[in-house]
Amino acid sequence: MCGIAGVLELDPRRRPSPEGLRRMAAVLRHRGPDAEGFYEDGPVGFAHRRLSIIDLASGQQPMESPDGQVCVVFNGEIYNYPELRRELESRQGHVFRTQSDTEVLLALYQHAGLDAFPRLNGMFACAFWDRRTSQLVLARDRIGKKPLYYYRDARRVLFGSELKAILAFGGVDRRVDLRALDEYVAHGYIVGEQAILEGVRRVAPAQVVVVRDGRVTARSYWRLAFEPASKPPSEVEAIERTADLVRQAVKRRLMSDVPLGAFLSGGLDSSAVVAVMAELSSRPVQTFSIGFEETDYSEADDARRVAEHLGTDHHEMIIKPDALHVLPELVWHLDEPFGDSSALATYYVCQAARQHVTVALSGDGGDEVFAGYTLYQDLDRWRRLRRIPRWVRHRVLPPLTRVMPFTWPGWNTLYAAGRLEDDGLAPALGAYPYLHGELYTPDITRALDGHDPLAETRRLRREAAHLDPVSRLQYVDTLQYLPADILTKVDRMSMANSLEVRAPLLDYTLVEYIATLPLTYKLRSGVSKYLLRKVCAPMLPVSTLAKPKQGFAIPKDRWFQGTLRPFAEEILLDRRTLARGYFRKDTLVRLLTHHATGRRDYSAWIWSLIVLELWCRTFVDETGAGPLTAWR
Repeated sequence: MCGIAGVLELDPRRRPSPEGLRRMAAVLRHRGPDAEGFYEDGPVGFAHRRLSIIDLASGQQPMESPDGQVCVVFNGEIYNYPELRRELESRQGHVFRTQSDTEVLLALYQHAGLDAFPRLNGMFACAFWDRRTSQLVLARDRIGKKPLYYYRDARRVLFGSELKAILAFGGVDRRVDLRALDEYVAHGYIVGEQAILEGVRRVAPAQVVVVRDGRVTARSYWRLAFEPASKPPSEVEAIERTADLVRQAVKRRLMSDVPLGAFLSGGLDSSAVVAVMAELSSRPVQTFSIGFEETDYSEADDARRVAEHLGTDHHEMIIKPDALHVLPELVWHLDEPFGDSSALATYYVCQAARQHVTVALSGDGGDEVFAGYTLYQDLDRWRRLRRIPRWVRHRVLPPLTRVMPFTWPGWNTLYAAGRLEDDGLAPALGAYPYLHGELYTPDITRALDGHDPLAETRRLRREAAHLDPVSRLQYVDTLQYLPADILTKVDRMSMANSLEVRAPLLDYTLVEYIATLPLTYKLRSGVSKYLLRKVCAPMLPVSTLAKPKQGFAIPKDRWFQGTLRPFAEEILLDRRTLARGYFRKDTLVRLLTHHATGRRDYSAWIWSLIVLELWCRTFVDETGAGPLTAWR
């Protein structure tokens, strides 16, 4: 795992700043503490930081082709590189100098050009300078496990694994893009290709961006075909095929020249991965989990039970409210405003794992692929609410939920009914629609000019309109929530600890296959992940197979009512925060007060707004060169 960055001067007579490249590399040191490398060729400069995983003795980057015509910087792992290497040797007569996947990627690009990327099975973000065509090529893996940003102005194109690398080069204005801000407020993360700063964009998952003659073009090389097969396999055939694909995916990800372990939450997904690892390993698997003093949030007991059943070498730690002292560091590593508070728990489990291993496998993706979220199970109940007349749903229920306490047992149902759309889908329950119209100051409302922060979600839902409601949500979650939230969180928090995390359940061969199966193989009679439970039945305790879904969350609702209430008020009502002009003070006061009294659970919003303010102080007010050392 690595950090990559670089610059292309659009005037071919200009040369990249060596000092700028070194600043880019320095700010990415956490992504690659083992080595540093640079490349310069005319208007192009690359910087690289390496976390050595495979072929520790060689494979240094940037790496040039033997003829010097192509250079690559690469972050990630190509799991099928041994097969690709054998093919290149036998069909192309290519002679390799190292055992690294980087050299295989470079050789494949030399021979196949942009057609190389659909042939890769892995997690990656990479950049090529192709002297043959004088073009810069940026590419990212199918699902979006590894990040890649780029920025273009009249003088140059900058790119980097993280936004802060682009800022470190210099010359980039730090103006917040208000549309991206609006998306963050709506989702808790930023959707799509536009980053939080104007002019900075993300390479999208499964996208190739080419810069040639000053023009930037982009194209996708893969699209998830979420279509049931015309003749689906029998249940027995599906179980056998799924088990084989999961086993292959885990086996690919055991390839490492450094110590390797796994996260174990006690839920089905991580337990499934660890069970297959234990089956394939000759020694006990090292597993890592976290817990909380608030036992209803903690899965530590469940993880311990699975660890004992599988005979793993298990490690666990308990997180307390005082763990929040790392929040400024987390904000710096997260790179953009990011409101998923489970990033804190992810940071600590990565920190615990890094004390023992350099690579950890995770169960990420299981909920999206196998239909595990409770939201999917709620759809039938919500769709029945369509029987309520539209005028009642849209005119009567929303005002009613405003005056009723959040703790009333029927509040969620009435709220869902009031927000139900004509296709029978309700948005994720939360405070967004309830407060959105009252949060922004008049200036921000005018500047947004009717911007719809849910536009991308609606577009994806239209694409999947022919699917059943659950499959439609799976499609949206896989293409939006998974890369923008789950994978972003895991990448940033693992790299903050110089730890590589691999996700077998997101092997694209598995994802593609499960997408062709009937919904009843995933969600049956209220049982989620039906197929995965069948696959795991011979390997896991009955209690794990029967365990209901429990989110990987921290008890922030109680923290912000007690220990952390003064901290939240200090940050959100601070003069410096209010002076930005984003949010109305009276709404912030109401939000904090209602949460403290238990009238409504605004903990997700409180967390998101705190993170946003700390991000502004780190990246807009300051240089972004390091975490804040003080709150003010």
